[in-house]
Amino acid sequence: MKSFDAQTAYRYMENLAKDIGNRESGTDSERRAAAQIQAWFEEFGLSSIRMEEFEVQTSRILKEEAALSDGTKLECAAVGNSLSTPPEGVEGEVIMLESTSPEALETIEDKIAALNVVLYEKDFHKAIESKPLALIYPSQTPLAPTIYRSVRSEWTKKQNIPAVSMAHDDVLSVLKTGKKLRIVTEVEQIAARSQNVTGDVPGTLEGEDLLVGGHYDTVRTVVGAHDNAAGTAVVLELARVLSHEKLNRTLRFAAFGSEELGLRGSFNYAETSNHVENLRFYLNLDVHGILLGTLNAMVLGPEDLKSLLRFTAKELGIPLKITSELGRGGSDHMPLAFYGVPSISLSRTGGAAQIMHTELEDLRWCGSDAFALAGKISQTFLERLAKAAELPFEKEIPSEIAKALEKRFADSGIRRKPHD
Repeated sequence: MKSFDAQTAYRYMENLAKDIGNRESGTDSERRAAAQIQAWFEEFGLSSIRMEEFEVQTSRILKEEAALSDGTKLECAAVGNSLSTPPEGVEGEVIMLESTSPEALETIEDKIAALNVVLYEKDFHKAIESKPLALIYPSQTPLAPTIYRSVRSEWTKKQNIPAVSMAHDDVLSVLKTGKKLRIVTEVEQIAARSQNVTGDVPGTLEGEDLLVGGHYDTVRTVVGAHDNAAGTAVVLELARVLSHEKLNRTLRFAAFGSEELGLRGSFNYAETSNHVENLRFYLNLDVHGILLGTLNAMVLGPEDLKSLLRFTAKELGIPLKITSELGRGGSDHMPLAFYGVPSISLSRTGGAAQIMHTELEDLRWCGSDAFALAGKISQTFLERLAKAAELPFEKEIPSEIAKALEKRFADSGIRRKPHD
């Protein structure tokens, strides 16, 4: 039996982040990454290798400028799928928006609103209806650079607004000086193609498949070293070392596209009934490779699954923080759990996680040692499930977790599609 090799995993990450580089959703570079992952799956000897395409709505940024009224230029990034400004731009006072209460919203008319609040679909439209000139999404921490982001394309069909991301400190300086800000953006919304890549290690039992995966795409301009070339690298190394094992249950490996546009690849997978009807478990790998970090797991499944993971970590002597709270972010385990598949998302977080989706997110924060614990617990856990005579947990999502997922996705305008 082969063992997970952290240095090999690092090389997969290095190839994706350095040799291929940026893998923005729906672009040629994302397709090159998918083709490389497919080639690796073939090299490992996986069976039933598939590349399944799907359509995504995305955008191309043609212009993004910000300047103070005295002519001082500031860095900004137009938000994907946002509305273009008029050619001359929009100019106005910048004001903080800290909530979407009526009292807060009435202050932003004819102003540029800098957001200190998470906007889901209803709040996004409430903000637009309050008639600001534009929105600013500041990075969340001091010294952090501009974050590249998009809004869900579905939200913009009803109404839209110009929006940019800016560095925390630049937004702070504008607020302190009180000077007006002029923003000029040109955003072209387009339809594009993305793809999921899957391959199997066949098992002898029917109807009890297991899935392990992560997304390989990035936001624009960013090489996405730890989000998520590193997570994909863990998936690839697990596929390599487990590819010729004799298993009771089929073990499927997946590389999901367009996660950064709103979990598009995993939703496309979960919404297809023949993908999930026999699926009993999903292990998600998202954000890894960070040297100064710690392992975390989000379990969206029954208590027996959480107990098994906790026991495995204790047995291996691996420190692991386990929760079932959704938190503010999202990853590909959530659509699978939304469609009834017990899921675990394993991640390695640390200081470098604060610069995800920025141009600083490169290989300098990563190292092969950061893959060792994630690989060890993942391989041990998957082998036990794949070789067990009987799975030690049911295919169910506890009601509290199911309700939390329903609310999260409802807030984002997402409804569960019935399976055929």
